[in-house]
Amino acid sequence: MRAAMRANWYGLLGKKIKDTFGHIGGTALGGLVGLKEPINHGVPYSLTEEFTSVYRMHSLIPSTLKLRDPTGQPAANNSPPYLEDIDIGELVGLKGEDQLSKIGFEKQTLSMGYQACGALELWNYPSFFRDLIPQNLDGTNRSDRIDLAALEVYRDRERSVPRYNEFRRRLFLIPIKSWEDLTSDKDAIEDIRAIYGDDVEKLDLLVGLMAEKKIKGFAISETAFNIFILMASRRLEADRFITSNFNEKTYTKKGMQWVKTTEGLRDVINRHYPEITAKWMKSSSAFSVWDADY
Repeated sequence: MRAAMRANWYGLLGKKIKDTFGHIGGTALGGLVGLKEPINHGVPYSLTEEFTSVYRMHSLIPSTLKLRDPTGQPAANNSPPYLEDIDIGELVGLKGEDQLSKIGFEKQTLSMGYQACGALELWNYPSFFRDLIPQNLDGTNRSDRIDLAALEVYRDRERSVPRYNEFRRRLFLIPIKSWEDLTSDKDAIEDIRAIYGDDVEKLDLLVGLMAEKKIKGFAISETAFNIFILMASRRLEADRFITSNFNEKTYTKKGMQWVKTTEGLRDVINRHYPEITAKWMKSSSAFSVWDADY
């Protein structure tokens, strides 16, 4: 993945050549960033409905945030001292914003860094998202509560996003013929059959994405991965802020310097909170659990 992302950004000639000579050699050699004009393929830059649909990943959110102290001394296992568990549901909405402000960004970042996310699987949707109280900007509650899980399924149907099997066909992926093609989990098959019967064509996209057998080493489904592959390039080649407006006039000289010296989220955190990365981040990527050796 790292190699693919760097090829998209810098091209096959690599970062050193691009930093020295600028964008040369077309998209393959020079990458997609810094093109003179966006490549829109006849469609103005936008995020597709398909991308929005496969990016519904609320199952990644754990039930609690295990709060840690960035100013404390390392525990026996060299991790930051544990303070308390906070219900993630209490961090939603305007009251949640107030509580997060009191916790502070450093504690939030460190705590999330040392806590693994949830899995993108069935039965792992955060329960507090099933009964949300929406709020107005003035802090008043709205009368109609929201079941976000149901709303996500409804939105795909409302916007005519294909159901799971047809979605795969349009990506030239093999559609399923039975629930056993989708998953080997017998409990999942039983529950899915109770809702959809034996008609695999009725399966909603989001349910299919969560139930689908994962390729070894993958955290997301093959179906979603195909959309991400397409959109990874699309977001670079079609966005004017990454092509024709990718310059010092738009980003300032300092901003462009930051872009050229930033390889990932770890660098961003290190720029603003170097004491956190120096003391607590052992992993090379901020998206790994921070005490991991990778």
